[in-house]
Amino acid sequence: MDFRGELFPQLFTNGVINGSWYGVLGLGFALILTVTGRFHLAYAVTYTLAAYVAVALSQDVGIPLGIAFFLAVVVASLSGVMTEGVVYRPLAAGGGGLLGIFIASLGLTIVAENLIRLTWGAGSASRSLVGFPLRPFTVLGVTFTSLDMAAVFTAWFLVLALAFFLSYTPWGRIVNAVRVNPEMARVVGINTERVHWLVFAIGSALAGVFAVYAAMRFAAVPDMGLQQTLIAFVVAFMALGTRPVSVALTGLALGLVESLSGLFLSAQWAPVVVFGVLFVYLALRPVQLRLALRQVQRLVTA
Repeated sequence: MDFRGELFPQLFTNGVINGSWYGVLGLGFALILTVTGRFHLAYAVTYTLAAYVAVALSQDVGIPLGIAFFLAVVVASLSGVMTEGVVYRPLAAGGGGLLGIFIASLGLTIVAENLIRLTWGAGSASRSLVGFPLRPFTVLGVTFTSLDMAAVFTAWFLVLALAFFLSYTPWGRIVNAVRVNPEMARVVGINTERVHWLVFAIGSALAGVFAVYAAMRFAAVPDMGLQQTLIAFVVAFMALGTRPVSVALTGLALGLVESLSGLFLSAQWAPVVVFGVLFVYLALRPVQLRLALRQVQRLVTA
């Protein structure tokens, strides 16, 4: 059929681009979730904040794009650390439990989104980040841009860099120790609070990088972070762990399924496809479904 000959290569390429993106977002979310046990819904705040900081510094202040990009990622990293130190940790110390932390995370997300709307104005809250040399390329009928190439390269560089960090550096091995057995890690003298700060910094920085790419590729909008956070959760849950390459490949697969669904469905169904994949996965993996239900029970009763 004609649509397969013409659309498939383009949709496949789009899936690789989006899937590489999803993999890194899922990796950041999975790192935070599995090491700290926090369901960090405010990941959306970090994502959105980084995009708007980059736009404000580059477009409003006039800072060069590269420096604005770097500073936005730093702000994203710091926002994650502050969320852990100012919001989550006091709640956990006061016996707030998983449900209390989740509600606080949800509230923080809603407040941050509305603050952005108030700061930039409801009618002009959408801001584009310009300045990257966008060059279109067409290869064998498939079109992509220099920004797409940069995003894919950056994604896999970060995945491999984090894999190296976790496997071959002292701090990476400490992070793995806390993830596997936090109680034993405390017994042997590891400062788990410091490790929590570290993984929030790393995971939030990963979100910040692709938030800036999103502002360049599309635009910064106040609610841009929530959908990406939900996708990151799906990737993290399906990846069954924190091995960076496994998480990234899961994100890649999800991006391909979402994009190739365009052969049969309109683009507005893409979010439904993402969660449809999760439901099918749970149906085919009853053990994982039971684990998920147990986690929900812990969230409600903790």
